[in-house]
Amino acid sequence: MLNIVICDDNKIFLDKLEKKINIFLHDRKIKHQITRFYNTESILQSNISQVDVIFLDVNFDIMSGIDVAYILRKISQKFILIFISGYIEYAPTGYQVNALRYILKNQLDLFFDEAMEEVLKQLGFFRNKMTFKFIGGEKVIYTDNILYIESSLHEVRFHFLNDTSDQYYFYATLNSVQAQLPQDEFIRIHQSYLVNVKYFLNAKNYRALLTGNIDFQSAKNYFRLLKSNYFSIKGGYHNATA
Repeated sequence: MLNIVICDDNKIFLDKLEKKINIFLHDRKIKHQITRFYNTESILQSNISQVDVIFLDVNFDIMSGIDVAYILRKISQKFILIFISGYIEYAPTGYQVNALRYILKNQLDLFFDEAMEEVLKQLGFFRNKMTFKFIGGEKVIYTDNILYIESSLHEVRFHFLNDTSDQYYFYATLNSVQAQLPQDEFIRIHQSYLVNVKYFLNAKNYRALLTGNIDFQSAKNYFRLLKSNYFSIKGGYHNATA
């Protein structure tokens, strides 16, 4: 059961959003429930511990959706956050609370399906599984668990989201490893680093920020590519600056 929260003070827009969610998930035969909130006070008083996805507006009378997201993130890191707003200027701040997408309301029809496909992928409905022969043994891994991959002197080392072990490495080139991975899940930010776009938060001043406050220097040529691809990575808003 997919547990979804939608929060907006505009009933007409909530009706539209709920209808789109229902149609999308019904077509894919995914059971779900939707809880509606019309103000920030109500969502802050609710129990979000079992919530999978939150669609949140930015502009409210008393407290902004950005401020609400900061509070909710202190309660839970589990839920997937998508901002739906009529104002583009809040987008950079929105990604600082690890939003998956920031979609403008007038572009909802354009970006909604892609965003929902990414939601389902991150929740494990469509997971890529691969086998790698690491030094020490063969291991089957889900690619969405890879945080980043680094290479040094032909030693390729995998770093996982919830595993701090440094034992997952083998000898190869980063180019050969990149060729094996799903091209839409990973992006090269440096000659020595390949990062999972799922955990990519921001790019600024030739640096790339990942989940967990991991910060990498990005070479100029890769940073240009990163900037040009950021729109397609995050959808709806470009947030990479030199």
